[in-house]
Amino acid sequence: MSSISHLVNSSRITGNKFALDFRGDLQKLCDGGKVLEAIHAADYLERHGVAVPVSSYYGIIQSCINKQEWALAREVRSCISRAGFEGNSFLGTHLISMFAACGNLAEANEIFNRIDERTSFVWKAIISAHVKLGQHERAIFLHSQMLQSGSQLDEFAFVTILKASAFLGDITTGRLIHEQVVEEEFDLCIFVGNTLIDMYCKCQRVDDGRKVFDMLPQRTVVTWSAMIAGYAQGGNSLAALELFNLMHQYGIVANDVTLACVLKACSKDYISGKLIHSHIIESCNHVDEFMSVSLMDMYSKCNCLVDAQKVFDEVSSHSVVTWSTMLGAYAQHEEGEEALKLYTKMMQQKFKPNACTFVSMLKACSSIRALVHGKLLHSQVIEGGFDDTEFVVNTLIDMYSKCGSLLDAGQVFVKGPKQSLIRYNAMLEGYSEWGSSEQAFELFCQMHHQNIKPDRATLVIILKACSTTANVMQGRALHSYLIRTGCELDDVIASSLIHMYSNCGSIEDAAKVFDGSKKDDIVTWNTMIAGYVLHRRGQDAVYLYEQICARGLELDKVTCISMLKACSSIAALKLGKVVHARTRQLCCELDVEVGNALIDMYTRCGSMEDASEIFKRMKHRDSVSWSTMIAGYAQHNDFPSAQKHFQDMEQEGHKPNNVTFVSLLSACSHRGLLEEACQHLVAMEHDHGISPNIDHCNCIVDLLARGGHLAQAAELLDSLPFKSNITGWTSLLTHCRVHRKLELGRRCFDRMVAIDKTYASSYVLMSNIYADAGMWKEVEALRKQRLLAGAWKKPGKSFIEVDDKVHNFSVGDKTHPRILDIYKKLRRLAADMKEKGCYPQTHAMLQHHLSDEDKEDYLCGHCEKLAIAFGLISTPPGTPIRVAKNLRVCMDCHSATKVISKLEAREIIVIDTYRVHRFKDGACSCKDYF
Repeated sequence: MSSISHLVNSSRITGNKFALDFRGDLQKLCDGGKVLEAIHAADYLERHGVAVPVSSYYGIIQSCINKQEWALAREVRSCISRAGFEGNSFLGTHLISMFAACGNLAEANEIFNRIDERTSFVWKAIISAHVKLGQHERAIFLHSQMLQSGSQLDEFAFVTILKASAFLGDITTGRLIHEQVVEEEFDLCIFVGNTLIDMYCKCQRVDDGRKVFDMLPQRTVVTWSAMIAGYAQGGNSLAALELFNLMHQYGIVANDVTLACVLKACSKDYISGKLIHSHIIESCNHVDEFMSVSLMDMYSKCNCLVDAQKVFDEVSSHSVVTWSTMLGAYAQHEEGEEALKLYTKMMQQKFKPNACTFVSMLKACSSIRALVHGKLLHSQVIEGGFDDTEFVVNTLIDMYSKCGSLLDAGQVFVKGPKQSLIRYNAMLEGYSEWGSSEQAFELFCQMHHQNIKPDRATLVIILKACSTTANVMQGRALHSYLIRTGCELDDVIASSLIHMYSNCGSIEDAAKVFDGSKKDDIVTWNTMIAGYVLHRRGQDAVYLYEQICARGLELDKVTCISMLKACSSIAALKLGKVVHARTRQLCCELDVEVGNALIDMYTRCGSMEDASEIFKRMKHRDSVSWSTMIAGYAQHNDFPSAQKHFQDMEQEGHKPNNVTFVSLLSACSHRGLLEEACQHLVAMEHDHGISPNIDHCNCIVDLLARGGHLAQAAELLDSLPFKSNITGWTSLLTHCRVHRKLELGRRCFDRMVAIDKTYASSYVLMSNIYADAGMWKEVEALRKQRLLAGAWKKPGKSFIEVDDKVHNFSVGDKTHPRILDIYKKLRRLAADMKEKGCYPQTHAMLQHHLSDEDKEDYLCGHCEKLAIAFGLISTPPGTPIRVAKNLRVCMDCHSATKVISKLEAREIIVIDTYRVHRFKDGACSCKDYF
């Protein structure tokens, strides 16, 4: 109280001199950091009848702003209120700024409401407070009220409100404010211009931002940086780099912010990033922490972790920020092991992890499913006091979910701070990822009861959770909800609905959603194409692709991958090559995922030469690349090449997986190499630690059955440590017919019906066995049983690409424009084949009530024969014919095609669901082993 006593004693001396003295004393207290004493002194003076001027209170407010202490701010307000100045517009303006600095918007609003005269300064202060504290929509509302009040706008007011529009991405409000800027003649003001550029770019209207940039009479480094940042954020790296070069030509020296923006533009351009790095080294004596972090981030996004690590190693003085950035880079690339090693070093050097560190490390644990390390990090999160930090808690939920511990994820969800939309999304994602659709749906309903409004991400996640046949009803209920809430026409939601219906087996509903969507976004088209591919409707996918090209929509990598799969399913090699050319234009031809899709397309279209060429040219290959090549050689009945690629794969250090061995065993199966298959099966378990699954065992069953060891095959199926599926029993039943094993065939049939009574092939195969034995009563009884079960065989379809168009044929097709010519050709071929001693295999037909002539006509209408005949009459002599079929080729068509290839001197390639058949000079590449 000595300071207060000194001031009071001074008051007894003079009048005006005293006012000057104590004003200076109050300021000295504030300057010395004794703000609370200054408040008490002012309060004491007022109570003793000494009027403290407004300027002294202003000094106290400014000192409090610097300290940013909430409790101190309230003391100041109380003091000023007791002095009767709370309604003063000058002090009120600064009190609003003070509470904004302390993060207390509620009290800032209270001050605003009590000010008698709201000047433009008062309005600007309250709007600025709302923008600073994230209440952007309210700031825009206050701006409109300010306009109605007639208060004068200046550049500061425009800059503030433009920042609010930029944050919200509210282009409508942004344009209105721009009009006001022009009306008030601030459009040439550099500060307003810079903010307009930023607003347009953040609202994804970069072209409008560039117009503002070009119109400004003068441009500072901030102006250039804002425009470069806009291009970088919009993904237009080329424009950002061109503008940076232009800036250099104008003699504008780039600052750290400019360089950081340019580095962001280089996130997919390693060479340009390297050049900018060289420029930074040449122009700066010392690369500071900010620039090092920007460089590490750039190299990480260019997939160059070695360069990122080199920058990290060259940092002279590390901070938690540099450590966290490098850890984040490893986490982003799912290099969890490296991240854990680096984190250990960080802790050894006594650096204290922050929230960003923990988020990166939890993501690293997620990538390698390191649950134990994740739990250890969780305990450190609690010790560090970050267990109530929203984005850390959400990452914890994500980590536990990805590690398969939904119970731990649920506990974090419940125990964390107040549940938010982001938290719900994280938990929903976890349930969706592990197929816990019921829990996901319950949680979604809980959100609704707690009045938490789902956002687009929520709806995408919950629709994904319903993307199985078992959840189609929940999916339909969600669709109804979306229609009621008006979300259905959103392209992102529409894509999710299409994906949900496609995966639920309802492709027609997916098509209806697609037809009703805006179709402005390539993602919607990609999702519909992927749906058609999933349902083996390649021709529909091709039709959509043609529409995309006609509309001039920009294709992306996903479009190409889906279309390559579509081409695979209908053997559209010519179109596949067109799509291949588009991947070159998109500079993604040798991308691992695209390269794998190209290999698969070429192998399935019967062109192993092209597949091998792509494989050789790929700079990076993963296990999928090798497995796809091995599977291709298996389909082409080329075991030696499949075996060699497997050996090369091991030599190059790639680990074979389950799929690799399925492909290898299939190659053995197609050639009847039982001994080699068993050797690979043993090596798979002993050398690679991979336990055989049902697919591997089915390959062995097929091999045993092909070799006539039917009893051993049946015994293997019965003794499996896991549940057998219908594939193995189908293979065994097929060979029961070949080896005429009626009783074993009946046993196989019974097992197949028990697994799936609607599976049509089981009835067809068993009927064939009965027919071969002349047991027509049993054939009829089986036909009735099949009718009751509703086991209808999938209609056979064949596809052929002629004159840049894919033509399809179904069994007994009469709809093709050239159908008369096709049947005429087939009848001529049938006559020629009979002359060569090749007769239709009518004895294998179940329609025993038909005459031999009718049976021949029926066989003549098989879809692959129709496609082959169309190819023969539509292409020049000697041209190879390529046909795809959606089922296994039948014995009659296989025999007929061998003869046709010799009669017509053509190579005929038939790709069915099991293998590639190359017919030439009367023989097939499968050597009749199919």
